[in-house]
Amino acid sequence: MLHFRSKPLPEIAEEFLKEFALTRRANTVSLYRAGIHHFYRFLLQSKIKVTELTGDHFVLFDEDLERHNLRLVTRQAHIGHIHLYLRWLEKKELILVGTCQKLFPNYRSDLVIPLQSVLPELAERFLEVLGSSCKPNTVNGYKSCLRAFYLIHHSKNKLPYKIERQDVEDFMLHLSNKKMGPNERFGRLVQFRRYLDWLFDHKKLKIHPDKLLTSKDFPQRDETLPKPFAVDIDIEIQRRLWESTDIDRLGVLLMRRTGLRVGELRNLTLDCIMEDFNYNWFLKVPLGKLHNERVIPLDPKTIEVVEKIKLHHKNRPEKGTNIVYLISNPSGKRRSTLHFGKVLADVTRGLAIPGKVNLHRLRHSYATSLLSAGLSITTLKKLMGHKDIRMTLGYAAVTQETIRNEYFEALSKVQSKYEVASYPLKVPDNKFGMNRSFYDAQKYAKKMAKDIEGLDKKAFNRLCYRLMTLRNDFVKCLGLEEQNQI
Repeated sequence: MLHFRSKPLPEIAEEFLKEFALTRRANTVSLYRAGIHHFYRFLLQSKIKVTELTGDHFVLFDEDLERHNLRLVTRQAHIGHIHLYLRWLEKKELILVGTCQKLFPNYRSDLVIPLQSVLPELAERFLEVLGSSCKPNTVNGYKSCLRAFYLIHHSKNKLPYKIERQDVEDFMLHLSNKKMGPNERFGRLVQFRRYLDWLFDHKKLKIHPDKLLTSKDFPQRDETLPKPFAVDIDIEIQRRLWESTDIDRLGVLLMRRTGLRVGELRNLTLDCIMEDFNYNWFLKVPLGKLHNERVIPLDPKTIEVVEKIKLHHKNRPEKGTNIVYLISNPSGKRRSTLHFGKVLADVTRGLAIPGKVNLHRLRHSYATSLLSAGLSITTLKKLMGHKDIRMTLGYAAVTQETIRNEYFEALSKVQSKYEVASYPLKVPDNKFGMNRSFYDAQKYAKKMAKDIEGLDKKAFNRLCYRLMTLRNDFVKCLGLEEQNQI
């Protein structure tokens, strides 16, 4: 296969890659070139023309890639690359329109990936300056946002910096039509607003950004709960990962057992394990998302995971450097974030998992399992590498098990309190109440009489006597038993 890759591709394929390279990074273009090389090798060996392809041929193509020791995720990526290449051939009318719809069962015309727009000069300058203070992934996010905007803007045949309110609204509708969540749309608009401020500062934008994009245009962000895997699913995933000898799968297991972000996993070097004077082992995590280093204590099981990775490692540095990464391909190159996501998707195949399966749920499972076991939130903050305790509280501070346990503990205290304080209530006695009302009236009347000066006591006593006579008459009339002393 390697000797075939040294042969030139057909001119039409080179034209596709050349056009593709205008808006994609060199690494992405290299991946597409490798997939197309495999594709034309398969066509040559099978004596098939592009115009004669059927769905069965792609099944055979996948089997051919597997015979060349390509993993499932790589095979799926190559088939996806060929899909996009064939769609491009359709657009150029080099193959019949509708060919891809027959070849790929999951074909959807509304999910065509268009070539991204070429950015204007000042936008490229903006990204260069941004790269001096931000990480490459952040810059790539801004680049994706601007390309999406200019893809719409250029279709209107407008000048790059002639941006009006209508253009901003069209971009907002574009984000909404792509079914982005409110949090993602919020982030895109923040990036776009920063670019508008840049244009205005460089006197390329005539309208002030406050009039183009207002605070009311930003969607309300969702505050979601953590989504750890269920305990039985979590155990099964770890079991499948542990039984593998593939270092990519073992790397995903290391993420689960240490709470690493995928970017931190990619940056781990082969000498990332530390030992103190008490023979305790720690994982040194390099600078990550929040620009901080940290160490994570390791249990014996996790140390075994690292040893298994080292056992199957090729110990080759990445090309152009002397750095040997813990997780890399056989040539020493670090795996991409997308690659690890596909590894997890392959591992969880066949499991009934509600919700979207992604790598960050491993981190949620790590945090919530420790909290459920009694770990303090401040200690978890250190392990997770958070700068603010609110970041920890935001997605991993309370687990369902914790809520349940604390609720029933509080409920038991409430019940015991009410049971101790409770006593049997007497059933109201109407006969007793009838008699008592006359005596109470006489009692309060005598109490008030003591405070009245010049009271006619004889008249007052006659009234009290008449009250008791009235009581006796009621007793006889209603058949109530007389109670002499109350």
